[in-house]
Amino acid sequence: MLLINLSLLHVATLSWHSPLGAGWMGVFVLALPNFYLFVWMFMGRRARTSRNLHLLMATNLMGIALVLTDPAMEANPWPLVLGNLIFFSSIAYIFWYSHLGERNNVQLKEGEKLPAFELKTLEGTRFSSEQLKGAAWLLIFYRGNWCPLCMTQIREVAGRYIELDRLGVKVALISPQPETKTQDLAKRFKVPMAFFVDVDFKTSKKLNLVADNGVPFGLKWFGHGEHTVLPTVLIINKHGRIVYSDQTSNYRVRPEPDQFLEVARQKLAVTEA
Repeated sequence: MLLINLSLLHVATLSWHSPLGAGWMGVFVLALPNFYLFVWMFMGRRARTSRNLHLLMATNLMGIALVLTDPAMEANPWPLVLGNLIFFSSIAYIFWYSHLGERNNVQLKEGEKLPAFELKTLEGTRFSSEQLKGAAWLLIFYRGNWCPLCMTQIREVAGRYIELDRLGVKVALISPQPETKTQDLAKRFKVPMAFFVDVDFKTSKKLNLVADNGVPFGLKWFGHGEHTVLPTVLIINKHGRIVYSDQTSNYRVRPEPDQFLEVARQKLAVTEA
C-alpha cells in the first residue's frame, strides 16, 4: 500500500510538469486497481472477492507490459523499479499472502460432534460449548476488528438475523482479539448476536484454528497481537453436531449468507426431526 501511494503521488507530480511516458502510465495502471481494491474492501461493499482476482491480474499484466516496453527505460529506471515492486507485491498478495493453506480439519467436518471448549463472554464469565446444546447455532470465528472482510461478513449476518432467528438459529461470533476490541464491535449492532473472546487462544488451539503471525505488521501498536484465528464458519444443530463447515483456504473467499439460510432450511430440518 505504501508503494502504491508513493507511485500514485509520483505519477501525479510528473503529470503536472510533463506528459507521461509509457513507463509511468504503466505504473499508474499497476497502482490504481491495487489501491482501489483495498479502498473497496475497507468500504465494506462485500465480504468476499474472487480467489484469483482476474480483473486485477489483467490490469497488472497490462501495466507491467507498458513499463517493460517503455523506450525511455534506460534513461529513467524508476518506472521499472516501482512497476516491478508493485507487480510482484500484487502477485504475492493474490497467490501467497491471501492463502491460508489447504485446510482439512477433521474435528470440524460435517457430521462430527463439535469438540468441547470454553470461551469468555463480554460480561467476563466463562461460557462452555455445552451451553450451545438445545439450539442451533451459526458460529463464526473471525480474525478481528482490523479485518475489513470479517467486519463486512458480520454486518451481512446481522442483516439476515431475523431470517436466521425465524429458523431457530442463534449467532455466535468468536475472536481471540483483545476483549476491549470485541466490546467495541458488539456496540455497533442492535441485533442480539452473542460475542465471545477466545482468551489466550485456548479454543483456537484446541480446534487447530490458530493463524500464527496472521495479524498485519504494525497493528499491534493499535492494541492487537501478532496471531489471529483462521476464518471459519460452522453451523451446529441442537445436539451439538456440525451440519455445515466452511474452512476457507483463502481469507478473501467466504460463504454467502444465503448458504447459511439454505442449510438452516434443509439440513437442520432433517437433523432436528
